[in-house]
Amino acid sequence: MSDGAVSSERGFEMDWQRFVDYGIREVLGGKGHLPWLRLFKCLWSIRPERQAVLRLRLVQMLEHYGRNTLVRLQLATLATRFGIHVEPRTVIGRGLRLPHPTSIVIGRGLRIGERCQLYQQVTLAAAPQEHEPFMARVGDDVTIFPGAKFVGQGRVGNRVIVGANAVVADVFGDDVVVGGVPARVIREVRPDERTGSDKPE
Repeated sequence: MSDGAVSSERGFEMDWQRFVDYGIREVLGGKGHLPWLRLFKCLWSIRPERQAVLRLRLVQMLEHYGRNTLVRLQLATLATRFGIHVEPRTVIGRGLRLPHPTSIVIGRGLRIGERCQLYQQVTLAAAPQEHEPFMARVGDDVTIFPGAKFVGQGRVGNRVIVGANAVVADVFGDDVVVGGVPARVIREVRPDERTGSDKPE
């Protein structure tokens, strides 16, 4: 995974500068004019996909600075407004997209790659204890369609498409489409097939 963020035993080090940089990419579409002011306004955006990602990143930044009360408030907002439950110290690479941010669970001890796209009702279960502190659950440029679940040792590599309602309990490599219960390889990703958050709606 190519994300340049620092990770440690504590988790994802989301300082103010990284928060703004990620926000420009993930929320503002790459437009950097007065980003801090525009990001603040997006906390009340009418576009839930922007607001959810921004609040998730805000949780990570507040966790970095030890603002535990504010972390709990933002986690409560994510849970009640979107049904999103996330471990603040999870390592999530740049370029995250949540097109329909509803009922998404991201457990503890995980590492998620860059430019990933998670649809509604996706569950990424917490890492097994033997994989602490961070398990590479999802690689770069991955699209996970609605209802998919990652459990146990389940993980995927780079440029992977995970089908709707798949249950990923095994290890899968790069450039594949997986689906089913339990998940299996359906086919290889085609050269012209875009994956992850660069994939058009």
